Amino acid sequence: MTAAVEALAPWLPGLAGDFAKTAVLAGACVEWGGSPMALANVLPQRAAEAMMLNDLVPGCWAEAAPGRPEQVSASTKQLVQALVTLARSKGHPDTGDMTRIAMSWFDMEDWLKALITVLGHGPFRAAVPAEVKAELREYAAAVADRSQRAAWVRDLSNVLDDEPLVVLNPRARRGYALTMSGVGDNFQLHTLLADRLIGDSGQGMVPGVRPDRSWVEAATEADPYLGPDNPALRRFRIFDGHGAYVHPEGVPADIEPLDGTRVLVLHSPNGDYGMGVGRVFQNMIPTLNLDRVLGPDEAQFWLTRITPAVENDLMAS
Repeated sequence: MTAAVEALAPWLPGLAGDFAKTAVLAGACVEWGGSPMALANVLPQRAAEAMMLNDLVPGCWAEAAPGRPEQVSASTKQLVQALVTLARSKGHPDTGDMTRIAMSWFDMEDWLKALITVLGHGPFRAAVPAEVKAELREYAAAVADRSQRAAWVRDLSNVLDDEPLVVLNPRARRGYALTMSGVGDNFQLHTLLADRLIGDSGQGMVPGVRPDRSWVEAATEADPYLGPDNPALRRFRIFDGHGAYVHPEGVPADIEPLDGTRVLVLHSPNGDYGMGVGRVFQNMIPTLNLDRVLGPDEAQFWLTRITPAVENDLMAS
């Protein structure tokens, strides 16, 4: 499978339209056990281009023909002909460029399918340059209103790896240093934090009820779907170091750092808030390591720097 991925990778930058299925094949080879690394320098860039071009289609179409093209009903030939005619009359972009723009209306989802698969692998994410990830976020945001996969690519390109966290328990005046990788959303982070930190207060841990083992497994490597009868319940409300509520529906990259470090402040849950899915990205296996319990002086240092929680959000109360 790795050899197949390596053979397919060089072809991807020049492909479009139906030939984008080649990227889907490469992604399938990764799902079947192949290494994704040969794709790191080609697939993210090609997927970013597809989203950028896809974003241009409605504007180009508005000049070329009335209405808006439908991804399901419009034919590739119809769209290409209309946009190429526009290119000839306007003189810019040229026919080749306009054909590629037209093809993106139909092939973008194939590029995104493959990219979602490989972005679940930590070494692959590490190999994608920061500027390419920024492009993925920018172009994905532009088309996320019409593509769920684009929204997933936006979030996957925002995933934090080897990210230090400081977590504070103000009631006990204690703190913890952790390292996080591959966590896809904040509710998943809630579950993993509860698993790592709730324990014997005499040993410096956070008092409380530990999460059910099935919730933790759904947040890591097991089937992520818990169903309505066994939702994962959060054990904390979490605020950042600036006092802002950390929404469970958000992603860890949304947490604003305090002096260069993401700081989380634990508060009591105030009622049940559950989620029937343990993790959003099934193929991305997270890690959250408790590196150490902070000493009293270090915990106090961080506790004096945080801003009190602003509890004005409905779900925070």
